[in-house]
Amino acid sequence: MSSNPRSRIRDLCSKALAATDPGQIEPILSELSVALHEELQIGRTWMALCERAAVEQDPKGLFELVSEINPLSEAREKRLAGNT
Repeated sequence: MSSNPRSRIRDLCSKALAATDPGQIEPILSELSVALHEELQIGRTWMALCERAAVEQDPKGLFELVSEINPLSEAREKRLAGNT
């Protein structure tokens, strides 16, 4: 299974569509649900940090927020570029 979250989601969707036995579908859908939740949570975290940084008045506080945002932003860029 791919470590790239979007590739993982695509792989799980393909597996679910290809499954012929109802017993196979349940664990795939369960894993897909977890993967979708993780992807959504990363997006929410990134957006919340950006919103806080936009109004932060304290330079130290802004630096701390940017330090959290940068790795998330870099990971997002890699995902969008198709890298793992």
